[in-house]
Amino acid sequence: MIRTLFVNTGSNVLVMIVKLVITFIMTPVFVHNLGKYDYGLWEMIGAVIGYMGILDLGLRPAISRYAAKHHAEQDSQALESVYMSAFAFMVTVGLLLFAFFLCWGIWFSGAIAPEGEPYQKYTLFLIIIGAHLLISFPGYVAESYLEGFQKYYLKNNITIINSIVGSTLLYLFITPENGLVLLAGINAIGISIKYLLFMWLLSRPALGAIRARWRSYSWLRLKDLIVFGFKSFIQGIATRVENATDVLVIGLIMGPAMVPFYSIPANLTQHIRNLGWTLTHAFMPLFSGLSAKAENDTIRQGFLVSSRYVVSILLAMGTGALLLGVPFISIWLGPEFGEKAEWLIVFLVFFTVLPFINPFASRYLTAINKHGIFARLTPLSAILNIGLSLVLVHPFGLEGVAFASVVPGLIFVPLYLNYTCKHLELSVTEYLRVSVLPGFAPAGIMALILLGMGEFLAYDSYSDIVAGALLSSLSWLMAFWLLVLNRDERAYLNVRIARMAGRK
Repeated sequence: MIRTLFVNTGSNVLVMIVKLVITFIMTPVFVHNLGKYDYGLWEMIGAVIGYMGILDLGLRPAISRYAAKHHAEQDSQALESVYMSAFAFMVTVGLLLFAFFLCWGIWFSGAIAPEGEPYQKYTLFLIIIGAHLLISFPGYVAESYLEGFQKYYLKNNITIINSIVGSTLLYLFITPENGLVLLAGINAIGISIKYLLFMWLLSRPALGAIRARWRSYSWLRLKDLIVFGFKSFIQGIATRVENATDVLVIGLIMGPAMVPFYSIPANLTQHIRNLGWTLTHAFMPLFSGLSAKAENDTIRQGFLVSSRYVVSILLAMGTGALLLGVPFISIWLGPEFGEKAEWLIVFLVFFTVLPFINPFASRYLTAINKHGIFARLTPLSAILNIGLSLVLVHPFGLEGVAFASVVPGLIFVPLYLNYTCKHLELSVTEYLRVSVLPGFAPAGIMALILLGMGEFLAYDSYSDIVAGALLSSLSWLMAFWLLVLNRDERAYLNVRIARMAGRK
């Protein structure tokens, strides 16, 4: 079990690192070749696509859960039925979305073109986005199956190669004239290849020879998936609204050209969120299997220990972003972006890190089918976020929108924590003592190192930032080893490290 978790989580982290490197290299290329308007439009369309993702009605986590369940039961008939039933639904959604973007592109693309400029490239751009979604939705079924089978390393290897090849082609061939269309086209082609490979992998005998066969379709099976997924669907709507609305509010009220000043620091902090999701992703099928066997003590212990690690790591990431984010953005994209990011970074880091005080809540509650609280409360959080954003954008601009994102977390994160601890039969005080408080000391030491080095380094070059990041990370790692890990955990890691060194 532990080995599978390490392999899957390590593979997920590797994908995140590769995407982080690609983002570092490619963002200046995109900003230069697309310009602020088209880059802002790309971010806004990305937010719209995020909204489109809710049309799966929460089936993706449901598919993953049932795939894990039936795989453990070795029920090949049920696996085929779930696959075909979900596949038929997702193909239908993909076709509807393609038709929507095709019509938008043919008849209304002028609405997104700058005034006085030709709109033909925006027509082609929207049609490509529609084709992207047509392939993506049925592809989600195959991807969810690989996750349910805990074959993350397979899908991640394909994702890494796909991302590197696509980014290389963009780097070589993008120009200001073709930027928007080429970016959309290469993304669509890469996504199509990736999902077709996922489907091919599932069709291999080693993974059960699972294919889309019409005879396996079952309306009752689809109904079960939708009923289970409905809670995730409501949560997904609200989460996407909460995460994507800021860009749309800014773009619609302040104009697309202002979007990059917000989306750049937001994307930087998004990598912290991605790391949190990555570190917790493989646990949902694990918790589901343990719950089915009524191994509640194992779940509780694993929840506490894993939360302690993830909270500590995310606090360190947040500390680094707070103190190095603005200097990094100033060097990376220019002083104008850095100046506008000063307060944005503070609010965005807080908005990002706060929910990860309880990082496994959604994974655990979904695994035991008790995730209805998210369906009830997340929409309220999203509504509050949108309302505050609309109120604060006029007097406070970008900072007002960022601050509006923080407020719901202060209200709802404690409620989720209390509910999760109740189902774990664990007090909130014990959870905070065991899993949260230990992470603050290493993060505090890291902050002191960064601030101390700031007295000698101006953090006005990549070399200064790298030096500060390396030294502070080393100090954090030492503090993590001594203050977060207990004696048994250090002994276990020493044995594992010794064995790995012996093999070499």
